[in-house]
Amino acid sequence: MSQCPVIDIAQREIWARRATTASIVIAATLIAIKAVGWFMTDSVSLLSSMIDSMLDVGTSVINFMAVRSAWRPADHDHRFGHGKAEPLAGLFQSAFMIGAAILVLAEAGSRLAEPQPIRFAVEGVWIMAVSLVMTVGLVLLQRKAVRMSGSVAVDADSLHYSSDILANLAVIVALLAGFSGFNWADPAIGGMVALFLLYSAVKVGRNSVSVLMDQELPESDSQRIIELTMKNASVIGIHRLRTRSSGVHRFAEIELIMDGGMLMRESHTICHQVMDSIRAEYPDLDITIHPEPPEDIHLDEFSGYTEDPEFWHTGRARKAGQDSIPASNGELATGR
Repeated sequence: MSQCPVIDIAQREIWARRATTASIVIAATLIAIKAVGWFMTDSVSLLSSMIDSMLDVGTSVINFMAVRSAWRPADHDHRFGHGKAEPLAGLFQSAFMIGAAILVLAEAGSRLAEPQPIRFAVEGVWIMAVSLVMTVGLVLLQRKAVRMSGSVAVDADSLHYSSDILANLAVIVALLAGFSGFNWADPAIGGMVALFLLYSAVKVGRNSVSVLMDQELPESDSQRIIELTMKNASVIGIHRLRTRSSGVHRFAEIELIMDGGMLMRESHTICHQVMDSIRAEYPDLDITIHPEPPEDIHLDEFSGYTEDPEFWHTGRARKAGQDSIPASNGELATGR
């Protein structure tokens, strides 16, 4: 996930709410004008676009509620906040999109078997042109909101509306083809729009599941966290680094390898120095740090990072269940 600009948390919430409110208003407006167009033209492709907009209203309402919930601070019952409300909304959105796509595919198949002429095709084109302009404006607003807030729900909504741009263009082509006498083009393009909707649903669902399953942050972020941590001269290495995201919130758990003989106050100060160094680049990252002395690190369990060659020698770390310690990392890998 790309980093958001370093701005006030309240401003990030404002941008997320602004985008979700705009999507509700625009989706409701699109339903009204597309319903008029469908009644006039009896077009399958326009029907698919109208159903998509009906879906947009439902999912946008869910996203609006999810964003309000996700930005609530942690409480007694939710110690890690409410961030997973957003990927849950994205998952519901994916399910709704799949249902709508199946409905349109069924109608398109029926119309392909018995093609029908399109009425008021020119009026339908004008309606879809207005819809296209409104959708483009909304997507631009949503993309800026995603950059400013990092909202998963707004990002999922933006992906969907981006596909709507192509869908609206496809409907315009279908109406023009129907006006020219190619009656089969309307259900064919309507089916294509439904397939694209299905593809978008799978993409949104996959992204939401990744967050719900506590997927690690991108490798580039993990490597940068390691680099910032190892800049502290008192840090021998990292025993373990675990990261995850929860909606707009991100978390990192770091087990630092430090001299076991230092005082607790000194190790506590070093941990805060590491936190400050990381938060200078990742201000929204919730960091938990635990210090570990080298002699308590079992090499069988080591999955971290160190630049200290002495760490692998006797007295720096120990092999669980064995008295002999490998003289180098290479001997550990070969089992000697």
